[in-house]
Amino acid sequence: MSGEVIGMSNELVALQTDEISLGPEASPVEDNVLRADLEFAVAHDYDTADRDLEQLGMALSRLPSEAGVEWRLTLPRGERVEAWEPGNNGLDPPVEIVRLIGGVVGAKELVPGPPPSADPGATRLREVLEAQRDALVTHDPGVRLGTDPENLHQHRVAARRARAALHVTRRYLDPAWRQPLTDALGGLAEVTGPVRDLDVLLENLRGELDELDPPDRDAGAVVQQRLESERDTARGRLAEILDSDEYRIVLTRLRRPPRLAEGVETVPLERLGRKEFRKVVKAVDGAGKHPDSQTIHKLRLVLKRARYGTELAVPKGRARERFLGAARVLQDLLGEHHDSVVAEERLRAVTVDDVHTAAAFAAGRLAERQHARRARIQERLPTAWKRLRKTGAGLR
Repeated sequence: MSGEVIGMSNELVALQTDEISLGPEASPVEDNVLRADLEFAVAHDYDTADRDLEQLGMALSRLPSEAGVEWRLTLPRGERVEAWEPGNNGLDPPVEIVRLIGGVVGAKELVPGPPPSADPGATRLREVLEAQRDALVTHDPGVRLGTDPENLHQHRVAARRARAALHVTRRYLDPAWRQPLTDALGGLAEVTGPVRDLDVLLENLRGELDELDPPDRDAGAVVQQRLESERDTARGRLAEILDSDEYRIVLTRLRRPPRLAEGVETVPLERLGRKEFRKVVKAVDGAGKHPDSQTIHKLRLVLKRARYGTELAVPKGRARERFLGAARVLQDLLGEHHDSVVAEERLRAVTVDDVHTAAAFAAGRLAERQHARRARIQERLPTAWKRLRKTGAGLR
């Protein structure tokens, strides 16, 4: 299907190029092609007032040009249907598209959505959200297959980045547009999180089991089997979400321009980025020299938002790259600490109803390793925090 769509789009651009070349504003061939391509880059989304198409994960766009109008319908699983109306026609969708959406919209009128904002901040936000949507779609098949855990990791990162961008800019977005999308992304995190935690735990566990004494190794294998069974159950819940209407709606909304709040004309990204950094400084100062696991987890969440906010808001440059590099180092440490906390909790829980004393003993030994692992991480945190503060000062 994608090859057919690309071919059709190229035909439309070629047709528009010919129209421009015959007109009074004709330019060299390369300029005509570029102009024709740009004319197709501005789309006006259409839906019912009740957003029936959006609720089913569909998107209908009208792309006007001097030579006519292209209507483009994108279906929930990514299939695309395009139809061209030459000249002054095209005020209504062509018959072939009406036939496809008739059962969804019924007799309701299709109305245009608000035009995309030209504000640089809103434009940048749209680019970031579309990029995260592309990442979700790219890694979706691998998440469903489940053979390479990196697909789920990248899928979660994309959802997290999208959610962080919405959080950082929340005061400037229409709450009725933002909140359902934020909630849906949060719901997605709730089902991907347990699978990711178990992926990480099992990967680390395999190496540590090899270091146990032979009598404990067999008991540790019992623990591993129990955890693999938990992951299979969690993957089943994840598969249900990926096939749900809610997930398809997330993909649709991330593709559309952000809807700004009433009266908002600009999104001050640079100021918002600096604000997120100040939150990190405040959180680190309030954590003390020996923060507990809960405090470290809260720091991790604040840092993620600051990092993603900086990626969203701060122009590329040496100060930005130094800060992001320091943020990645600290985030990796905090992430490893979180993985260790989760590992110990699951290792203790997995033996609660296990009658095999040997398995419980092995789980206890493995949990001790997680405790020692966190102690090593906490020794490195002050240096990482100091570096983050120093590099962040260049962003002010």
